[in-house]
Amino acid sequence: MNRWLFYWRKLTRQLWVRATAYALLGVGAALIAAWGAPFVPDEMAERLGNESVEEILTILASSLLAVATFSVGAMVTAYTSVSGSATPRVAALVTSDDRTQKALSTFVGAFLYAIVSVTAINAQYYGEGGRAILFLVSLGVVGLVAFRLLAWINTLAQLARVGHMIERVETEARRALCQRAAKPFMGGAEGRLETGFDLPAPATGYVQNVDPDRLQSLASEADCRVEILAMPGTLVRRGEPLARLNLDRLDDKACHDWQLAFAVGESRSFDQDPRYGLIVLGEIAARALSPGVNDPGTAVQVIAAGFRLLDEWERARAEPDPVTCDRLLASPLNPGDLLEDVMGTSARYGSSDLAVSLRLRKILASLAAEPGPFREPARALARDQLERIHNGPATKSDRSRVEAITV
Repeated sequence: MNRWLFYWRKLTRQLWVRATAYALLGVGAALIAAWGAPFVPDEMAERLGNESVEEILTILASSLLAVATFSVGAMVTAYTSVSGSATPRVAALVTSDDRTQKALSTFVGAFLYAIVSVTAINAQYYGEGGRAILFLVSLGVVGLVAFRLLAWINTLAQLARVGHMIERVETEARRALCQRAAKPFMGGAEGRLETGFDLPAPATGYVQNVDPDRLQSLASEADCRVEILAMPGTLVRRGEPLARLNLDRLDDKACHDWQLAFAVGESRSFDQDPRYGLIVLGEIAARALSPGVNDPGTAVQVIAAGFRLLDEWERARAEPDPVTCDRLLASPLNPGDLLEDVMGTSARYGSSDLAVSLRLRKILASLAAEPGPFREPARALARDQLERIHNGPATKSDRSRVEAITV
């Protein structure tokens, strides 16, 4: 992903960004009404430019503050609930939810619009024409607030549900998996450079994004090839290699230019890291199977979601996009890692639950039934599952039912 696009998407997921934009829009709408006053027909100005607009704005200002406060409280409650019932890694999807951001931003923006408008009216900022424009804008704001409020009520009904969070994580993981399936080597080809200059990491953290187009451009300028050693999701220490170039050395400025193609942060990101979404799904299953929660139904739902994702990735990788970065080399995703990320926790912690064991066994049998990337990993995980079941508290009858499904 282009690094500027990555940073833009990362910025726009912050709640304060959209709230600030809506607030500025509301303040601008309140102040610009005076500018359009000369263009308002006299009859409309006389009919709509009375004192009724101030009453509407006063009602908006007094009610929206309470609505905004309640909405923020509801979001925090959902954030806390999801962190406890699913996994803290999912909680970030609550604040970045598009419907949540639109609702909160609308309430804040409409509140500031009403406050600024009432203040300007009391300061005699508007004439009749300005108040007429303000009246029409206020009607639009009331309609928008009503629409967002109804949508927000519908959002609250599912915001803290574990099932909804599983769907959100599945969507994020599917997007990243499909992108990687289309470009299994980040737009380049599979290969390795045995020797060359190792590009050091500028900081310690997770590789969140790699910009293959920038790497291709720099490699073309330097007339070299580059191998990505730290794919998105890799934890690197300062000075450890991010990439290898078949060059003898680079000066500090050139090294910095190459490092800009890699975004290193404190946590993993869903965007370019398909394994992260699968790992989060596995964490939800692990939490559901813990003795304190004891919710095998959620684990079964996670297994089904993981099965869909693996199947879609296997089908999508059959038709990759043409190579666009011919100077770029990278390693493909390991199917065994993908299977372990999403199914491994259910195999480890679900061995004592018959429903989870049977569901997992059937899915592993399906993955191993046909030649493909998951045949051997599925058989290996099935053997591990059986060993755990034999060493666990499962009854002889339960063990027999699981063993009856051949993988």
